[in-house]
Amino acid sequence: MSSFEGRMKEYSYISLDRFDRENLHSRAYFLSHCHKGKDRTRRGARATWWWETRSESTLGLSERTGWWKTQITILEDVVVTLLPAGHCPGSVMFLIEGDQGTVLYTGDFRLAEGEAARMEFLHAGNRVKDVQSVYLDTTFFDPRYFAIPSREKCLEGIRELVKDWITLSPYHVVWFNCKAAYGYEYLFTNLCEEFGCQVHINSVKMFEMMPDILSHVTTSRETQIHACRHPNGEEYIKGNRLPCGSKSPDGKPLHIISIKPSTMWFGHRTRRTSVVMRVGRSSYRACFSFHSSYSEIKDFMSHICPVSIYPNVIPFGKTVQDLLEMLKPLCRENSRKGFVDYRPLGTLKRAKVEYTSEGMSEHTHKYMTCKLSTYI
Repeated sequence: MSSFEGRMKEYSYISLDRFDRENLHSRAYFLSHCHKGKDRTRRGARATWWWETRSESTLGLSERTGWWKTQITILEDVVVTLLPAGHCPGSVMFLIEGDQGTVLYTGDFRLAEGEAARMEFLHAGNRVKDVQSVYLDTTFFDPRYFAIPSREKCLEGIRELVKDWITLSPYHVVWFNCKAAYGYEYLFTNLCEEFGCQVHINSVKMFEMMPDILSHVTTSRETQIHACRHPNGEEYIKGNRLPCGSKSPDGKPLHIISIKPSTMWFGHRTRRTSVVMRVGRSSYRACFSFHSSYSEIKDFMSHICPVSIYPNVIPFGKTVQDLLEMLKPLCRENSRKGFVDYRPLGTLKRAKVEYTSEGMSEHTHKYMTCKLSTYI
């Protein structure tokens, strides 16, 4: 449950991710990300916001009729820097620097351990910037989510399942039961490249400004990978009926399996599980997270060591006070770690790994194994 009301104590004339109530009187509005139609607090206001592409950061203005660029507005002596959040396409964190100190608003984020050390704009020379406050995404700041498998590990498990199914015949299809319109593009693009098969979605309009994604999706249902969605009011339909129809264009019945990407379902498991789990005759769950795990959050905060940390989300079963107590050891006053030297690590490169039959052990599993609740 979100506990962030839209304004920071240090810069109360700026609203972030909430454009209702008293926020309507702010001087500037910043949107860290969006999942189309998901959050009522991000609708109803004609607001100026930022988003980021792979090549540039743009200040934009949006109405229901479309998107376009506009000029940057200067807010007194405040400098706002966009940092990649890794949550969904275009998602950003806002680093705000001004006379009230340096403040970081994370929005929703997913950063692997060590990624904060690679962010140039979090550092000044050899040191981490003096961050006074962090307004933090604490969705999974809970020991039950101590370690969440990376998206790469999730993709490996899903890729094997999809391959085994769609190679049976042209009438075997996979449906991704996704809860939001944005956020799963990492899966779509990689599966499309792997199998040469575009992913069917309801509309491509949302990706018209994202050419790297647009080429991997289609509105044609003549494909074996689907992420189309049921009409409003029909989100929960019995069985695995494909939203676009259970028969192929030539009238033959389709053989359908569904894959539901999720995290909380896995967090409540008490035993070690696979990244992909079969939960019904033709239904599967895949462990896929948009938010950082407990250990990833600790790594991030330990690196920047802010004076204060405020939780933006209260996990189920926790209170604001619970979160504040859990976050105290990561604040500067209670941390054993002072400022750290900044040593750029360079650009990560993807390495091709080949395995021989001699290198495979009897414990090798078809789908990668994970465990979320490993914290003691």
